Amino acid sequence: MLQIVPETEFSNSKVPPHEVWRYLGYSNPNQASPAIQEVFHRVMEIGPPLLEPVACYDIFPIKKITPSSVEVEGGVSFDSQDLALRHREAKELAAFIITIGPRVEEEAMKLIQGGNSVLGYVLDMFGSAAVDIMAYKVREIIQDHVQPKGYQAITHGICIGKKCPAYRDCGGVVVYWWSPGYGDWNALENKKIFAIVDGKQVGVHVKESGMMEPRKSYACAMPLGTVREQSTQKCVEGEREWIQRGLKAR
Repeated sequence: MLQIVPETEFSNSKVPPHEVWRYLGYSNPNQASPAIQEVFHRVMEIGPPLLEPVACYDIFPIKKITPSSVEVEGGVSFDSQDLALRHREAKELAAFIITIGPRVEEEAMKLIQGGNSVLGYVLDMFGSAAVDIMAYKVREIIQDHVQPKGYQAITHGICIGKKCPAYRDCGGVVVYWWSPGYGDWNALENKKIFAIVDGKQVGVHVKESGMMEPRKSYACAMPLGTVREQSTQKCVEGEREWIQRGLKAR
């Protein structure tokens, strides 16, 4: 059954400044020029009121997994070796759609068209960081949903680099969810997610190209099961670094 996550559920979810700096390509914000830092602080003031996060999700028993596909109850089969690999221990697949709404993108475009391209660009990166952070809240909600039957979100300690939607500047060693358009999962498969999860309920639409509107939206699949994969040593080291640097996103 489709579950709606209303905006109120995200009221305590803030966009950490370091996440926005990461999207801007700065591992050390002190390296940014005074002008960029001034713009950044302005964005951190005007950005949060523009956020309208909302999400929906549904959970589907997995019927069949092949080396290159995952079939869920209802007859939908997702074609991706990467997705199949990450669901190999899963009992269910959680599909969710999340958006921060159109206002950040609209304001960023207005600023750019009005000649304030730097402020508009940084605001756009704020929006990218925001939808990423809000997705973690959805992950927590789904975990709470499946906990009574002994399931949890399966975390993969497999480094896949910057193509991962949950990439972190510690090395991108943990995969929390998977989205069409990343790895070998074709962006056109967004339409399959929308076939089983009604994104229109939260104001998100998918085009024939597989792209979504509003643009600051995710359509994701997340494996659920009774086991949590053992992380690699590199993953453990990276996670320790997140804690030390305040970058652990859980």
